[in-house]
Amino acid sequence: MATDDQGIAAGRRAFIAAIVAVPLVFGLSACSERMLDTGLFGAVTGAEQPVSDNKSPIRNMTGERTGYPNLGTVPPRPTDLTTEAQRQQAMDGLARDRAASRRTKEQTEAIPMPEPLPTPMAVPPRPNLQPGRS
Repeated sequence: MATDDQGIAAGRRAFIAAIVAVPLVFGLSACSERMLDTGLFGAVTGAEQPVSDNKSPIRNMTGERTGYPNLGTVPPRPTDLTTEAQRQQAMDGLARDRAASRRTKEQTEAIPMPEPLPTPMAVPPRPNLQPGRS
């Protein structure tokens, strides 16, 4: 019996190892450049990479995916940036607003609440409604 239990345990370990190893192999194949060029199926099966005459490691856009922006169309840098004095003035205004808000909060929390709260009205009884009568 002990050898059967050991065989079952070894089979379970092999099964768990296969469950861990298969996604790991497919997942690591997605990390290669081959995956970028040939896709998941080509990366796993070893399909030939398309030959590129581009000397730069940056791939050109082929026009297949027009939803992605082209870096050649980046707008120029903004020219209407604020000066250091304008930014400091805005930060001082925000600090004054924060201090005023904290003062208002302290003043609001300092208002005493009435000790005895009014008692709520009694709930009216349910109406005696009968079908067919008004």
